[in-house]
Amino acid sequence: MKQRSSLFYGSLILIQNILIGIGNPIAKYGMSSFPFFLYVSVRFLMGCLFLVLIFHRRIFAGMKASFWKPGTLISALTAGAYILGTLTFKYTTATSAGFLFALPVIFTPFLMRFVSKVKIAKEKYIPILVVVAGTYLLCCGNGGFVFGPGEAMAVASSFLVACVFEFSSLHLGHMEPLLLAAYQAGLTGAVCLVLGIANNEAMPAFTDVPAAAWGALLYLGIGCTGISYCLQNFALSRLDSTKAALIMCSQPVFTAASSFLLLDERMAGLQLTGAAIIMAGIIYANVMPEQKTGRTT
Repeated sequence: MKQRSSLFYGSLILIQNILIGIGNPIAKYGMSSFPFFLYVSVRFLMGCLFLVLIFHRRIFAGMKASFWKPGTLISALTAGAYILGTLTFKYTTATSAGFLFALPVIFTPFLMRFVSKVKIAKEKYIPILVVVAGTYLLCCGNGGFVFGPGEAMAVASSFLVACVFEFSSLHLGHMEPLLLAAYQAGLTGAVCLVLGIANNEAMPAFTDVPAAAWGALLYLGIGCTGISYCLQNFALSRLDSTKAALIMCSQPVFTAASSFLLLDERMAGLQLTGAAIIMAGIIYANVMPEQKTGRTT
């Protein structure tokens, strides 16, 4: 029964990565019609509004005093991870960033050890190494790799994502996942709104934006933000953060596949090999016994 539960909640992270993987090339198109921070703000505030409208009873019922401290921490980490991760693309290539964005799979075992006092079994590192090798082939197999300001931002973003996973896994057993999802989206949207105003950004007139760009914004707000955070939080209420981070490494695979279908971007042989290795590592990780038990305070 536990193994079936692990597979089910692991599949929620996988579905989340499919949604985001499809959303990445869509975002590349949609963002060309809007100023950056205000576009991100509208996306996340739309996701928050969607969740509040649909799940307002559960969200308001979950607003307990014990929620706000860990909820604010997780939401602030979420905002920082997303903003740093997006700014990365101004300073480095997408291939280098893609590999570095998979680094939560490296950080989470150590966070579990020091934050949650859970020691990772040695066999758990096998799929981690497999997935890292596959991600390197997928993202960097056909080009060089350097380390500069952009790469530093990507590493920092990945560390914050790992923190989000670990603190969410630690606290979601005692809080409402839908409330946390709405708070994550709302706080990120509010921070980006402030940054947009500080940078003198202005939203274009409604009629000046193509209908497809509004459609892209709608998909990103509801699918890649509202629904995505719900899936992530429900999964992290049952999965350990290391397994969730492993499954997260499937995102570059789905991004590459959707970029091929939507943007006609093609992968070379090494990249296809890397994608296959990533999926093999994720499948192997999900048939291993769950390590949620044994967490100490």
